[in-house]
Amino acid sequence: MTFLFMLVGAALGALFCAGVFDEPTGWTAALLGGCIGLLLGQLRTLRRRLTDVEKSLGNLRVEAAVQGARLAEPVRGAPAPAPTPTPQPRLESAPTPASVPPEPAIAEYRAPALVIPERVPPEPQTPAPPAPPDFFTQMIDRVKRWFTEGNVPVKVGIVVSFFGVGALLKYAADSGWLVVPIELRLLGIAAAALAALVFAWRKRDSHRAFALSLQGGAIGVLILTIFGAYRIWALLPSALTFALLIVVVAGAGLLAVLQDALALAVLAIVGGFLAPILASSGHGSHVALFGYYAVLNAAIFAIAWIKPWRALNLLGFAFTFGIGTAWGVQQYRPEFFASTEPFLVLFFAFYLLVPLAYALRLAPDKRDLIDGTLVFGTPLLALPLQAALLDYARMPMAWSALAVAAVYTPLAWLELRRLRLQLLGESHALLALGFATLAIPLAFSARSTACLWAIEGAAVLWVGLRQQRRIPRWIGYALQAFAGFAFFYHYNDVLGKAPEAAVAILNGDFFGALLIALAGVASAFLLNRCDARAPLAMLLFAWGWFWWLFAGAHDIERFAPHALRSDWSLALFAVTGVLGAEGFRRLNWAQAAWPALAAFALAPLFVVATALDNHGALEGWGAAAWALWLFATLRALADLATGKHALLYAAHFVFLASIAAVLGAEFTHLSDSHVRLNYVWTTLAALAPFAALFWCVLVRAAPVRWPDADAAERGRKPLLATITTGLGVAWCAGLLVEGNPEPLPYVPLFNPLELAQLGFLALLVVWYVRAAREGKTLLSAEARARLLAAALVVLLTAITLRGAHFLGGVPWTDELWRSALAQAALSIVWTLAGIAAMLLGKQRGSRAVWLGGAVLMGVVIAKLLLIDREHLHDLAAIVGVLVVGVLLVAVGYFAPAPPRASGENA
Repeated sequence: MTFLFMLVGAALGALFCAGVFDEPTGWTAALLGGCIGLLLGQLRTLRRRLTDVEKSLGNLRVEAAVQGARLAEPVRGAPAPAPTPTPQPRLESAPTPASVPPEPAIAEYRAPALVIPERVPPEPQTPAPPAPPDFFTQMIDRVKRWFTEGNVPVKVGIVVSFFGVGALLKYAADSGWLVVPIELRLLGIAAAALAALVFAWRKRDSHRAFALSLQGGAIGVLILTIFGAYRIWALLPSALTFALLIVVVAGAGLLAVLQDALALAVLAIVGGFLAPILASSGHGSHVALFGYYAVLNAAIFAIAWIKPWRALNLLGFAFTFGIGTAWGVQQYRPEFFASTEPFLVLFFAFYLLVPLAYALRLAPDKRDLIDGTLVFGTPLLALPLQAALLDYARMPMAWSALAVAAVYTPLAWLELRRLRLQLLGESHALLALGFATLAIPLAFSARSTACLWAIEGAAVLWVGLRQQRRIPRWIGYALQAFAGFAFFYHYNDVLGKAPEAAVAILNGDFFGALLIALAGVASAFLLNRCDARAPLAMLLFAWGWFWWLFAGAHDIERFAPHALRSDWSLALFAVTGVLGAEGFRRLNWAQAAWPALAAFALAPLFVVATALDNHGALEGWGAAAWALWLFATLRALADLATGKHALLYAAHFVFLASIAAVLGAEFTHLSDSHVRLNYVWTTLAALAPFAALFWCVLVRAAPVRWPDADAAERGRKPLLATITTGLGVAWCAGLLVEGNPEPLPYVPLFNPLELAQLGFLALLVVWYVRAAREGKTLLSAEARARLLAAALVVLLTAITLRGAHFLGGVPWTDELWRSALAQAALSIVWTLAGIAAMLLGKQRGSRAVWLGGAVLMGVVIAKLLLIDREHLHDLAAIVGVLVVGVLLVAVGYFAPAPPRASGENA
């Protein structure tokens, strides 16, 4: 109310001085009147607050007296508590409607003293753990423990001996004792190594670990001595060096087999493979080199049939293919093919059979173990080497892959049927399948390869699921992925080239992509039967779905006219959606509902696309495309309802909104292109289907609740809220436009724009009334009434300004706000609205409604003070001020403020 006092005081001061004094005096009088109104309002507020404080103080005294009487009354059957000298603090509490004792009782009352509990000593805190020692402290502790724990004399002796030997060597060097010819030095070292080797051989039984280590060291010293004599000092020729290395390596291998010592065998193999490299002059024959390596690999193969030494096999494999690859990169030439190919085949055969020998030498209970590095590494390394030898010629490589598959197939059969090596046999069978698969792209085009791989992948996956084996399943996944990559390779290869003589659908590209799609969908269905929630089942279904859409989109891009591509795409998604919905219902396949949901979700985008391409959503072939979509989505809704899909309500929501959008787009096109109406009519034509849908959903019409009433009810509120938001934005935008109703004349309220705006508010009122009956309103009745009143005032303002524009000739520009006629009309209309609200509040006894009208009247007064006073030289402004003044006097007589309800604050 203070604000109203200020507005009334300022208005009275300004109006009183407007015609008598100059403008600065008028402003001063308005300011003075406002200050007087503020003081009166504050005085009224302070008086009301003082009354409330006096009432609260009386209630506090009553409460204190009642509380003291309750504390002083002794408990029946219990001794009275002993008084304590501690004073009692004053009690203050909220007022209560208890009976009031006489005043003397309040003065004589003394509250009992409070009992202060004994202070409990705090619990001792646990000390924090000490910080760990730093790095240097830890190192000192370790050195101390090394010299104080264990066999201390031996440790000290080793350290002392180390320093002694070092001192002796320094003295010998300084005295010239070590100046010996290099030949004698090398002979001495070799003799010492042979002596150590003989000594270690004699101690092989009593001190096995010591003997083996000493033998390995001696052999290593011999190899290094021979290499140094050849490479560093040039004391030995190349042939003799190679012969000596072979003797040492062969002897080491023999010692390893005789003593069952893997370490010696490893040392021998390493030395054997390094021997030709160490003794090489760079001008040797590759036939001799590979022949020597063939002998070494034959030795490894022979040892593999005796000892299951996997490390030895791996070393031979690594050195053979590693050195062979290095030679091929540096020195291979096409004329070496005839002398190189046999060695590659021989090495491949060695390491094809070595895993078999390794598996056979294992214990029967461990034969499921395989040497995976050799089983899969051999073909993976041999294949690129073979491709390089063949100069990457496709057909020879295809025949090579097919030959390898023919080798692996009987070997796998032998291992599975005869030797009972299950895992090794399956591995070789998979490799046979892989090489046969690899032969396909080498012999056929990328498109044919993709088709064959996709079908093969689905078949292998089916076998893996039937046998409950993981490896075939993963191979099936990989084959389908490779099929997709192969098809994309083909697609990129033909991209930009002239299309082949074919027709839509009946062409190789469509059927190739279709086969990949069918393989993916079939694989997803097979996997879905085993585990419906498996992520790979969902991924495979998405894979197949993608390729189906790719097949259709590719044909649309190639064969459809540009103006019809959106129609064909809409038909593609409609057909996909109904097929998916049928699969969801008939096969109980959850993932199959995705295309149906996509047909609903993408429909709003197609509304825009088809409207732009066809110059109207339902023009030309657009009508056929949307008719197909309507049929497909109706069937999909029925299928989703039968299957009780969780997102049925969302599909129903988008379905209804899409139909309204299609009709709105078509009505817009008709009103614009055929009837030639202006933007007001076209906008209303676009919004009319949404308003009709709002009404149908609001009254729960039967057509908009098919096929599932529960799903329709679940999506009812979101749909109403969405339409309300869209219409509300349009309603707000309509407030700012001119709203020319051509070809009709402008009549206030009775023109298309303002009738539509009033209709929108009426729809909101009906929605609120229905929601109130159902007890489902989010806002209170008072909040809804305030919002509706504000909307009516805003709409009334826009109507008034349009009347000034169309009937008064004021331009619809910024001049409208500077027009005296428009401002006077606004003042009168707002005053009438405020008076109507105050009269209604008086009639119904509603102070809130009356205050709403009073606030509007305060706005009118402020407007007169700040805006209309500048136009007092204009007759329209003077009439407006007079009308407002008369109306204010009338409202003071006919509609004074209703009485305030109990407990209501102004």
